[in-house]
Amino acid sequence: MRFWIQCTRFETEQPIHINIALVGSMWRDGERTVLAFVGGDGERIEVVETPEQMLDRHLGTHGTA
Repeated sequence: MRFWIQCTRFETEQPIHINIALVGSMWRDGERTVLAFVGGDGERIEVVETPEQMLDRHLGTHGTA
């Protein structure tokens, strides 16, 4: 099963859709949330939403809904 979430890029404030099945980890760096993707390229993006905001918006209260 795959889920798509919409986040806002930190640098450009443009929306980006992310397949959360591919997100391996996320952490905070000041005002930014950094998402690290699973796979060989090791791509990372920075978004303005906190991990809690992303989970609440897309999965209910911290994924427990």
